[in-house]
Amino acid sequence: QQDRAMANVSPALQWSVIRKNSSFLLKRNGRLYTKEPHNLRGVNSFRYNGLVQEKTVGVEASADGKSVTLVTKTKRANKPAQSHSRTTLKKNNPRKASKTIMRNLKGQGYRKDLQTAALRRASTIMRAQKRSASSSA
Repeated sequence: QQDRAMANVSPALQWSVIRKNSSFLLKRNGRLYTKEPHNLRGVNSFRYNGLVQEKTVGVEASADGKSVTLVTKTKRANKPAQSHSRTTLKKNNPRKASKTIMRNLKGQGYRKDLQTAALRRASTIMRAQKRSASSSA
């Protein structure tokens, strides 16, 4: 019952509650950063917050360390295990992976700034994976 009531609270109100008090907050060099899931930039701001927004995007390295996983939020607020959709991009070509990310996010109607941030995050992860693969070989 309480989970459904929390889902009906506006994102602005949720943000005002967790803005300065969150277990994910980090203070570095006089700025606030966050380690929350689905925050593409790591900045503590309402725009990139992955906890309170209705539509969130997360890009993370897959478990095998060779590909990227795109995580989007679905509309199942009362079922936490099913509230996120995961798409593993098994393409070695970064251009094809970025094209797939853009197609998925545009088709679901995500904000353009989240699309750009997701592409930047994915390219950073793929570049790091490429470096680690070449250094270990």
